[in-house]
Amino acid sequence: MRIKILIALIILALVPSCHSGEDGILDVAMAQEPPTLDVMVNSSISGKMIAVGNIYEKLLALSPDGVIVPELASSYALSPDGRRLSFAIRSGVAFHDGRLMDSRDAALSMNRWLDRYQAAGMIAGDARFVDEGGSISIESEESLALLPLMIASSPQSAIIVPAECISEGLLPADAPGTGPYALREWKYGESIELEAFAGYGPHGTDKTPRIGKIIYRFVPDGVTRRLGLESGIYDAIDMVSSEDIPALASNDGIQLLQGGDSGSIAVLFNKKDGIAADADFRRAVSLLADRNTLMAACYGSYGYNLSTSYMETDQEEWKAAGSDPFGHEDDALGAEYLAASGYSGSTVRILSSNLSGLDRIALALSSELGQAGIDTEVTVLDWASFLERRKDPSAWDLSVSAFSRVTLPQLKSYLSPSFPGWTETDLLERLGEAGSLEEAEEAWRAIQPLLWEEVPAMILGHYSTVYAADSDIQGIITGEGIYFWDASLR
Repeated sequence: MRIKILIALIILALVPSCHSGEDGILDVAMAQEPPTLDVMVNSSISGKMIAVGNIYEKLLALSPDGVIVPELASSYALSPDGRRLSFAIRSGVAFHDGRLMDSRDAALSMNRWLDRYQAAGMIAGDARFVDEGGSISIESEESLALLPLMIASSPQSAIIVPAECISEGLLPADAPGTGPYALREWKYGESIELEAFAGYGPHGTDKTPRIGKIIYRFVPDGVTRRLGLESGIYDAIDMVSSEDIPALASNDGIQLLQGGDSGSIAVLFNKKDGIAADADFRRAVSLLADRNTLMAACYGSYGYNLSTSYMETDQEEWKAAGSDPFGHEDDALGAEYLAASGYSGSTVRILSSNLSGLDRIALALSSELGQAGIDTEVTVLDWASFLERRKDPSAWDLSVSAFSRVTLPQLKSYLSPSFPGWTETDLLERLGEAGSLEEAEEAWRAIQPLLWEEVPAMILGHYSTVYAADSDIQGIITGEGIYFWDASLR
């Protein structure tokens, strides 16, 4: 540990100090660099924290207390039968290049999102938004009742960018947004710098840029992030480790920020190729592993609970009936399912990243399975390499991943047939057929137990992400990440 701290101090000595109290710069140390800022396509939480709300905005957003509010839309309406959804587009909103947003921008952006986000496309079917000159609408033969909540909260974000950027095939990182901060520079492997947008006028949600620049620095090592915050090099850090919480909590100059369940840790099974395609093998793994041992390997004694619910434990509206039959350790029953699966001693390949202790979970899982007679091989990669390797069904059998909190079950990416793990199920179509949110909640109470039986993913538990910041910074928003669009100095 001393060697690790010494290395962190050397790294910090090379980082320029840009404290917000001195020059209007907010310096944020983040554990991971986003693979892209194309948040319509990618669900990376780091990309969302940087881009959504700061650079790009949506027709609808969620307030801090979870209420849907118009943002780039001035209003919206759902027909009584739920089959027509329309948005009046707010006028006078400028993109960062000075051009005013219009309904054509909104229609093309929303259709790009529907084309690329399978969960939304499942609800919309073949229907697409139509530009009506100042407003846009979509009509479907099926209910669109869940679409407003999905627009406001989905992990692949329904951001609005200029129509020309859509038609020219530019990624959103190359397109101006409408948010309070504009992308100034991306130094790959180092930092992303945002600059306050002078032409921003608050609309819908209460956002006003009060800090001149926000610099997100990519600092994978947790010790380096903590020491940087304590020394004033960084103004805020994400993903505070459990062992750092006591020291930071005792520092009067630092505020700890924590919400409810931030997301879940899951072991994904490769159901396209290899032994994990067998449901009995997946059930065996779920029974042979001690979830508390796995979660403690990453979190120690803080910041997690062991519920195997796919939705977070404080989302009472999605609480499923019954309990997970494979959600507990049972070595004897696990051995029976392992034998039924036909496992014959082949090496089971476990894939993980070195992000935020996920590799420690992978190693603990390897040990647990080894005790049950399953031969394993663990591959640990950096985050970007992990995401790329995970796309290859011939490269792994099990993978360990963290998934951010979502507001609808169908937003769980690992339940998608196109997401690595390749879950083929028509169960989620029941949610898309629901005529109201209440009907969807009732359908989920029946669907969750069926998914528990098939074990498309093994939920180890739910985590609460802790963030830390200088006590002089106020207006920080936490929930599914840490956001600074409304931050200011005391």
